[in-house]
Amino acid sequence: MTYVRTPAASFAAKSAAATARIATAPSAQPTRRATRLTRRYEVSGLTRAGLLSDFNAIAPASPAFESAFAGFARGTLISTTSGPVAVEDLIPGTMLETAEDGPQKLLWVGSMMIFPGLPDMAEEAVRLTRITADSFGIGRPFPDLMLGPRARMLHRSGLCRSRIGSEQAFAPASAFIDGSSMISVKPAAPVRVYHLALDGQQTLRANGIEVESFHPGRELEKTMDPGMLELFLGLFPHVRKLEDFGPMRTPRLTTMELGEMDAA
Repeated sequence: MTYVRTPAASFAAKSAAATARIATAPSAQPTRRATRLTRRYEVSGLTRAGLLSDFNAIAPASPAFESAFAGFARGTLISTTSGPVAVEDLIPGTMLETAEDGPQKLLWVGSMMIFPGLPDMAEEAVRLTRITADSFGIGRPFPDLMLGPRARMLHRSGLCRSRIGSEQAFAPASAFIDGSSMISVKPAAPVRVYHLALDGQQTLRANGIEVESFHPGRELEKTMDPGMLELFLGLFPHVRKLEDFGPMRTPRLTTMELGEMDAA
């Protein structure tokens, strides 16, 4: 594998400009919010030329950005063609097992630190979801699985087709919390979390549980101004526009939609 160190200057300039736009926007509490506008993200990804690019980036600490980095806690075992590998040991170019398309190349690994003790941090942004061993059958998961705040799990239900026209959908892992086999955990110390991107939306296996790879979704362009979108795309060496993330074949459910289906 050939490495290339991505120059940080251009990304830093874009980040500074985007942060300035946020900081000067009207806010009910401008002084308090100014201390939590940005965070450090770590990226390792393949460029469009197939080179390995590693860099750190300072970018907005917003849900849209953090969702790309908060899928799996350190220690999560991801199924590869060579067997389970801890997420922190994965590098772009590794062949991962996927449910629909068989072995697929890992294109991107992103990570960030969760700091549970920071003031004004939203509760849902620092809570992990712990799934105890064998909760969904023998070896599902094994061992216990700790998912990040933005992880999505595959859900199958007879109501899915009648409600959304699909036999399965991804839903936030936190939506399945029952206080017994699936538990909400607030870490006592900082925790590093990761996410993985492939060509298109894929179903991966984490400790034997089917989970979603990172995909920004189809609506991101509607929620970001052009400058912020450019900054976001700059975190992914293999893309130039949203369409480069590839197709989405499995719909998503919100926590509320999942609850309504379970109550039906």
